[in-house]
Amino acid sequence: MARTFIAANDEAPPLPGPRAAREAERREAFMRVAAAVFRRQGLSGATMEQIAAAAGVTKMVLYRRFPSKDALIQAIFAEVIRRLKLGDARPWRGYGDGMRKSLAAARSFQDGFLLLVRQGDQHPSYQASHAALRRRTAQRLRGLLWFPNHPPPPGERPAMLDLSLEPMISFANDALAYWLEQGDPSRDELFLRWYGQMIQAWRRNACELLNLDSPEQDWPFDTEGGLP
Repeated sequence: MARTFIAANDEAPPLPGPRAAREAERREAFMRVAAAVFRRQGLSGATMEQIAAAAGVTKMVLYRRFPSKDALIQAIFAEVIRRLKLGDARPWRGYGDGMRKSLAAARSFQDGFLLLVRQGDQHPSYQASHAALRRRTAQRLRGLLWFPNHPPPPGERPAMLDLSLEPMISFANDALAYWLEQGDPSRDELFLRWYGQMIQAWRRNACELLNLDSPEQDWPFDTEGGLP
């Protein structure tokens, strides 16, 4: 994506250099304030008036960047997914590594991530964004089953693959959301180790269920934080 954030008004001309950077920062600030208000008041209950008041601006200033409440919510969700995907291209370093990158990305826009996980699927207008989050998680989990190779084309995948993936997609997203809400950041390494152990057990069981010709070796744990 060429710009830092999804534009709510694609017809606006691009801004030059420093001005574009300032505008992107202001949009981010508005989205952060809005995500916090939406979490407190709900996607249906919060109003643009409340968001503008929380941001210390007039409604007109907010509407210049987001022509509707729906456009603002869609921009928040698009930014959450963009941040999560930034780390997906980096090499996998062991069990827990994917969650480490997801945790850092979600923390960088915590209210937005929690809003998407906890409320995104409750509103028909935003279910596509929630589904995009689940697809992103599914892609990572599916890739792990065949790692270090790539998954086969859809028509050649095991019939029970979705049965193996769907519960773990919910587990992965909910575990991350729970840790953001309830966890102690100073204990992140313990959380990542626990999550890595859960994924390791799931991978072994899923490979057996699906009769995958998957490498036998035990892949390592990501130990960036110093745990054994």
